[in-house]
Amino acid sequence: MSEDQIVVQLNPDVPPTGSDLGVVNAARRSFGKRSEWDVFSKGEVYGDGTLVEYGQLKKKDKRLLEFLARGMTADDFEEFLLDTHDSFHLREEYVNKLWQWRNTPTHDTPFNHGFFSFEVKAPIFVRAQLVKHEYLILSEFSRRYITDDVEFYEPDVWRKAADNKKQGSSSDSVKGQELWSSLVNQNNKDQLLLYTGLIKQGVAPEQARMVLPQSLMTAWTWSGTLGAFANMCKLRLHPEAQYEARLVAQKVYEELKKQFPVSARLLVEGVV
Repeated sequence: MSEDQIVVQLNPDVPPTGSDLGVVNAARRSFGKRSEWDVFSKGEVYGDGTLVEYGQLKKKDKRLLEFLARGMTADDFEEFLLDTHDSFHLREEYVNKLWQWRNTPTHDTPFNHGFFSFEVKAPIFVRAQLVKHEYLILSEFSRRYITDDVEFYEPDVWRKAADNKKQGSSSDSVKGQELWSSLVNQNNKDQLLLYTGLIKQGVAPEQARMVLPQSLMTAWTWSGTLGAFANMCKLRLHPEAQYEARLVAQKVYEELKKQFPVSARLLVEGVV
């Protein structure tokens, strides 16, 4: 049930904008130049007989996106890898090369002209993690004004804590799954009963909401650029990220790839 409870969809009022070609031309703006799609036709037609054409980047434009995403030309990157490999046993030289890599100027501005807006539904503890990401605007459903439609997140599995403290949980589950689910569900019912009792007694919703648990489902509109969302996905799709946060990030990433099939993959998965 847990995966079905977490919902990520495009905001129907704000469609995505931008394209891989738009990123290319934003980068070429500095030189007063523009590029065009390398267009080819699949020969497919819609019901009205319209020919469907598919835009594809020219090779030079794809290389430009790789450079922007990597921060280095392909030749510089290969040279860096060779240098670090040769100096692997020379600690000081290796560290210097590593800092050179870390201090390479980024070229991510062109990726921030594309825009996305999502409608997300997830538990409060997931929203608390995702709201930490910079440059993403969030407008949330508020229980200061809405007191009904209370829903709690119900995980399918209670996961064991990870041995590595930097990782929240392992892939193993604890014993007594049904017992823990039953106890947590009863706790949610008790907290909901207390909450509704406070509301009926005239307590202000902004105070009454404090008794509701972190498993409470919430909803928000989440907007930002391709670059900002790609950075979120890169971090939250990591295997050590919380499972529920990965669910949100994966659904966002699928939409990014539809609009920016080249740029999104380069930013999130890296240049190979």
